[in-house]
Amino acid sequence: MFGVGLVLLYFLLALVAAALIMQPDQYAVSRSAGINADVARVFALARDPAHWAPLGAASVVESSLDERIVLRLGPTTLATVFLRPEGAGTVVECVVTGRNSLVDKARAFLGHREKTLGPKMEKALAGLAASA
Repeated sequence: MFGVGLVLLYFLLALVAAALIMQPDQYAVSRSAGINADVARVFALARDPAHWAPLGAASVVESSLDERIVLRLGPTTLATVFLRPEGAGTVVECVVTGRNSLVDKARAFLGHREKTLGPKMEKALAGLAASA
């Protein structure tokens, strides 16, 4: 009886290990918001890393005038902010991408990235909208 239980335990551990290994190495979480200001105004505000403080320390690594801003949030994490004019306002989409560590892959089962990053991104976008 003990031997069968041990074999089942090893089998379950092997299944968990296989599931972890099969998780993607990269992740991406995105949020968007409409802002009642023109693209030039939103671009000027979005280039300031202070507006992205809810996501952590950020530095601008690349930008395309009135279209896109790339911020480094960590050694393997980037936030790309896309700006698109819509009517008299601007649609801002923030996409955070990075690499999953083994621990992150385990957390992926619980939707860890969406649950932790999503609200922070929404807060940053709301702050940006309030500043505009």
